[in-house]
Amino acid sequence: MPGDLRWKLAGLAAAAALLPVVPGRVDDVAHVLVEIVCVALAWRRLVPRRDLLRRGWGVALVAVTMLCVADAAAVAERSMLLGTSFPRPSDLVALAACLVLSAGVFVVGRQRAGLESGNGVIESVVLGLGSLAPALSFLILPRLTEPGRTAAGSVVLGGFAVAVVLLVSVVARFALIDHRGCVSLRLFAGGLLLWCAAEFAESAASGTVSTIGASVWLIGLVLVTAGLCHSSLRELTYGAGLQSLHVVPSRQVWLLGLGSLMPVVSLGLAWALGRPTWLPEIAVLGVLVSGLVWFRFTQLMTHIAEQSDLLSDLARSDELTGLPNRRSWNHEVSRAVVLAQTSGTPLCVALLDLDHFKTFNDTQGHPAGDRLLREVSASWSALLRDGEVLARYGGEEFAMALPGLGLDEALERVDEIRRAVVLPQTASAGVAAWVPGTDPAVTLKDADGALYLAKRSGRNMTLPAEPSTDSTPGPLRDLSTVMQPIVRVSDLEIVAFESLSRFPHTASVEATFLDAHDKGYGDLLEAIALRRAVEEPARPRGVHVFVNVSERAMRSDRFWDALPEDLTGAVIELSEVRDGLATTELREYLDRFRAKGARIGLDDVGTLSADFARIVALRPDIAKIDRSLVTRCDLDRAQAEVLRMLVGFAHSHDVAVCVEGVETAGELEVIRSLDVGYAQGYLLGRPGPGWPGGRDRVERRGEVSSAGRHAAV
Repeated sequence: MPGDLRWKLAGLAAAAALLPVVPGRVDDVAHVLVEIVCVALAWRRLVPRRDLLRRGWGVALVAVTMLCVADAAAVAERSMLLGTSFPRPSDLVALAACLVLSAGVFVVGRQRAGLESGNGVIESVVLGLGSLAPALSFLILPRLTEPGRTAAGSVVLGGFAVAVVLLVSVVARFALIDHRGCVSLRLFAGGLLLWCAAEFAESAASGTVSTIGASVWLIGLVLVTAGLCHSSLRELTYGAGLQSLHVVPSRQVWLLGLGSLMPVVSLGLAWALGRPTWLPEIAVLGVLVSGLVWFRFTQLMTHIAEQSDLLSDLARSDELTGLPNRRSWNHEVSRAVVLAQTSGTPLCVALLDLDHFKTFNDTQGHPAGDRLLREVSASWSALLRDGEVLARYGGEEFAMALPGLGLDEALERVDEIRRAVVLPQTASAGVAAWVPGTDPAVTLKDADGALYLAKRSGRNMTLPAEPSTDSTPGPLRDLSTVMQPIVRVSDLEIVAFESLSRFPHTASVEATFLDAHDKGYGDLLEAIALRRAVEEPARPRGVHVFVNVSERAMRSDRFWDALPEDLTGAVIELSEVRDGLATTELREYLDRFRAKGARIGLDDVGTLSADFARIVALRPDIAKIDRSLVTRCDLDRAQAEVLRMLVGFAHSHDVAVCVEGVETAGELEVIRSLDVGYAQGYLLGRPGPGWPGGRDRVERRGEVSSAGRHAAV
């Protein structure tokens, strides 16, 4: 709102407040002048904003003008000594103005994002009906029962009752989605409250109090005018951000609570003031309000129950395929073990894996890979018998429980399922029989070993688990690493590498590590991956290697015992996946890495709102920004601005920045413009065995330094 307009409105409010001390008929003239100026300011401010006029505020502005005309007419009627008959022409204009104002605000709400689908109607109606209680007790019913009341007067009073309900209801709906405390909405609400207070003052007494009521009414008009003129009117009309699309649950409860309390408060206030309580009428209104509140709470509880069921289903099922997820699998296989143990029937477990899925993903793209997973899941699910369980275990790997079948029967059954894969895709499978009294995780491990064997034997087959003299879990045995270059953005020289783990049987590396932790050897697997990367003899001198480490591994003494004493040249990338460590505990673990000569990095920064706090609390040497913020940043200004803010925040805390997932020249140009130190991605170098690019392309001058943004990796 312009400063001169703010001062004008403040002056009008002051003039309205001084109205009771103005002598004689001058107060009537001042009253009308304040109204004229308010209306003129509102029209002058809103007319250029034609989009707001079309959204309903034009109707509301006409209504405010009509209210001022009605009030000015009432002043003229008093001056002309037309008596106190009801209804007078000013009353009819005022009633029409209230109805038009309700219609205008309703039109705004009907088009407002978040309200267009009818959200909050019952809550706002409850508050509107509740507000009718004091209006009936102090304004409408006393006049309705006056001697000589005409039918026309009764109709007009009934119209005012309807107008109160409508006006309060349509304004209250905006409060449900007002996340930011919109100034215009607050001004409108304040103006309406003052108008109601003025009407109560008029009904309570005359003379000086009546003049005070007129003053209060004018101050309310100034507030409404300020609401129409304020710049936040656009926010109230269109919303501001994604939050404004959703109803605030606490506001729903507040509106329902206030609406249900107002009939009771009205009765108590009338009794305290010695006024008629109108108990039967207010009681009927209270019952109506209570019925609506009960109905709405029933709706809300039903909705909560449905959402709870939906969330429960989502927690138990895989989002992509709709199959039970890993958590559900653990529950189902435990139930199957209990059933097999109590009934004495056999139980077999199988693991199925799509062959060459990573190659398919790389050549056909991830959407095609997702589509294949859905088709395979649907094909296999259609063949399931009663009692059989098929779950997505991770990536392209599926787990299956076969109760009541021995190993030979289960082998035939799983092979039948496996061959039903969508052609030309093939799959491999391993089957193991559960031994009574053993942990089902051991059976799953045996099935995993059979799956490994099927993969090594040429794929596209189903093999049974066989006793093995090698008790080493497959991932510990088969772990290999590839290196992806990290370049300095200023000259695109390779200054470091990230060590990435690979396994021959699956492309889902993360799922393999999670599975290893579940089976009790994840700490050893992470220690081996770190040791192998650091002790690689072919690593060029002075070149750092980035390695991911999880909080879960840090908790293990066995993990620390397996690490080399000297980690110079290693950059420990702390995974974004939390495992319940307090910040102080986590800092102690990171200091243990630093004591061994390692640097600290934060991986996948920007995916969680807590990342800013983690940068401050953990004091990393480098923050790696997640690929999701980098992809298409050259085509999305908002995304580029988020990147700029994140990079600036890191730099302000002396933290170097490396961005991940740079795949296009446009993305690289954006990264360069943001003063980012380092980058990696397919555009700059793909993962490969050994040290891609050779020593000759490696910049040897710098090394990661705790000096932050000005240091070289």
